[in-house]
Order: sequence, then structure tokens, then C-alpha cells
Amino acid sequence: MSQENVELVRRGFEAWEVGDLSGLLDLMDDDLVTRRLAPMPDPGTWHGPEGLLEVAAEWIEAFDEFTMKAEEFIDARDVVVVRVAQGGRGGGSGAPVTGTFWFVYGVRGGKVVVLDMYATRRQALEAAGLSE
Repeated sequence: MSQENVELVRRGFEAWEVGDLSGLLDLMDDDLVTRRLAPMPDPGTWHGPEGLLEVAAEWIEAFDEFTMKAEEFIDARDVVVVRVAQGGRGGGSGAPVTGTFWFVYGVRGGKVVVLDMYATRRQALEAAGLSE
């Protein structure tokens, strides 16, 4: 089942990359919980697929250009840990901005039920019950 979870999360990133928000949201459970955890900027919790859209819109609105690409998928049974490279140009300043973040996806019944966003690999691996 865990390889299926990795493939599900991979399909979500593929949908994001081509702008297929409907395809992305089809992979999310209606009761999805999305959390941005400290020390990430503006930590908080959002609910449902609409909450995912809200947190994404909030995050990218500061950029004139924005990219997000999954660089590594780590199979951790019921969760999938993903190293995510993000980049863009700051709104107004035009300054290039890049960063690496770690997302932990909880999957149940073929749907993403939890998406936690972390600033560090260590945090994400610990949350997934793994060590470095």
C-alpha cells in the first residue's frame, strides 16, 4: 500500500505542475487537515480542500512568479515525506527567492487526509517516525 501512497502524492505534484487544480483536489479527502508548522512563517491549520487552496494562495501571493517542484519522495508506510523546492520573484522587489521545505502527507483510503508542512528535514522525518 505504501508505494501506492507515494504514487498518489506524486500525481498531486504532477497535477500542480500543469495547473490542474481539479485533479489535485480530487486526491484530497473532504476532511483534509493542512498544517503549516513552526518555525514556518505564519503557522496555522486549515480544513478541507478549500483550506488547502487558501493556504496555497496565501503563500504564493507574495510572489510575482512562483514554482514548486517535488525533488524527493520518502515512503514511510502511512505517510509520504516530500522534499519540495520552491522559488519565485518577490512581489514588488523582483528579488529571486528560493527555499526547500518538507511536506508530510498522511494517506488513508486512497486520499490525502493530512498535509503537514515543515521547515526542516529533521522535523518532517521525526513526524513520519523516521530518523536521519
